[in-house]
Amino acid sequence: MSFLSIVETVDSFKKTDAFYTLLDHKGSVPLGYIDPTIVKLLQSESAFVTNNESKTIAIGSKFDTMEKRNEMLAEVADRWRKIPELDERLNKGWRNELFVIYNPSKTEYAHMERAFSVLLGVVTYGCHINGYVPPELSSNGKLKLYIPRRSKTKSTFPGMLDNTVAGGLGYPHGLETTVIKECFEEAGLQEDFVRKNIKSTGVVSYFYQTDDGRAEPEVEYTYDLIIKEDEAHLIKPQDGEAEDFQLMSVEEVLERLKNKEFKPNCGLVIIDFLIRHGFITAENEPDYLEIVSRCHVRFPFPTR
Repeated sequence: MSFLSIVETVDSFKKTDAFYTLLDHKGSVPLGYIDPTIVKLLQSESAFVTNNESKTIAIGSKFDTMEKRNEMLAEVADRWRKIPELDERLNKGWRNELFVIYNPSKTEYAHMERAFSVLLGVVTYGCHINGYVPPELSSNGKLKLYIPRRSKTKSTFPGMLDNTVAGGLGYPHGLETTVIKECFEEAGLQEDFVRKNIKSTGVVSYFYQTDDGRAEPEVEYTYDLIIKEDEAHLIKPQDGEAEDFQLMSVEEVLERLKNKEFKPNCGLVIIDFLIRHGFITAENEPDYLEIVSRCHVRFPFPTR
């Protein structure tokens, strides 16, 4: 089978007239796409200016500094936590973690609670790390991957397979700090070990549409982490995110992918890994070009 169907599940956003565009305080730069449920809520907020004709909602012009925007967004987000219909989407997903919006690109424009940012359809960022045994270090000469199973108590995709380590890029942490932090929090891997064995391998981007209709443009920075078979004992679940870790052959990983047992965006990151390591190629994958293209989507919004 083609792996395109897995990528299509992740790069799935289809913009309709029901979505409004979130604009900056000058009313000129698009920052995200807002789904109809959230549009109705924002239309009642005095801090935002709605234009139904252009299908836009702008941050009010008086919020002309980052400090003012941060304060306003924090106040709205905290107040929305008490709205019953947002309990699942906002309150239960609340992380006390800030994500950054950029405008213009590479320039910080606002910080907002992670769970609130996804309601506004802005670009979010994270890092995904594939721990693996390369063929030359493998006991049977075949590549293997360390695959965790998500806790059954997770609020999203409980019990599904995941990348070895993954986490959001929260303010004020940079990529290196986030990688080190997440490797310890999720897998118990010490900083010295991670620094010696990790390699930055690129980035994927996709435009996801959630089951409840939200727009989620996401950027995930990817890393490969060599963990030898006799070092498997170093992996110890710490924060309850993962039930356990299994060392799977690449053949088993391919089969689990086909069965769609991976959390959707983690499946896409695995596909990117398998492309980079030569297991998915233009010769054996009929939709190779489309897959590669849809793992690297450009957004109509400023980015970091």
